[in-house]
Parts: sequence; C-alpha cells; structure tokens
Amino acid sequence: MTKSPTAAFLTTAIEHSGLTQREIAQRAGFAKPNVLSMMKSGETKVPIERIPALAEACDADPVDFARIALLEYYPEIWGTLNLVFDPKLTDRDILVLQILR
Repeated sequence: MTKSPTAAFLTTAIEHSGLTQREIAQRAGFAKPNVLSMMKSGETKVPIERIPALAEACDADPVDFARIALLEYYPEIWGTLNLVFDPKLTDRDILVLQILR
C-alpha cells in the first residue's frame, strides 16, 4: 500500500527532526505519541488545525505541510483557495518593479 503524501511528509519531517516521537508529540500538544504513529501510517488524518504546531515541532515548512494535506484531504477546497489566493502581481506591484528597473 502506498503511503499518503501527508503521511509521507510527516514521516520524513519526524525522521529529519532529530527528536523522538514523544518529544514531537509533547511540543505539538498531543497527549500521547502513538497518535503520530497513526498519522504516519495514514490510519488517521493529520488534523489541519494541528499542522502549524506539528511543523514547528519538527522544524518543517508549515506551508508545504498544509498544502500537501489540503490537496490530499480536501482537493476541491484547495483548488478554490489556490485560485482565490493565487499570488498575482497587482498594478501597484508592477509599478514598483518598473521603478526599480
């Protein structure tokens, strides 16, 4: 069975953190470290609202983590957010760039 992208991201983040799952669980506000094992295996989803704390505990990029999770768990919502918040240059941005050139 292929690991979910979110579970794979979390697994890699934990492995590269240099911390134990217990330490990460404590830093991220989880009562027990076994919940991280369940998230890593894909048995349970990573709660979107806990991604900032998990990313900080693992020293991972919270934006990448959230993007991966939203794309996997809620692709329609991600598509809408990506469309609405797509960073486009405003007229003012273009003016500033022209001045700087």
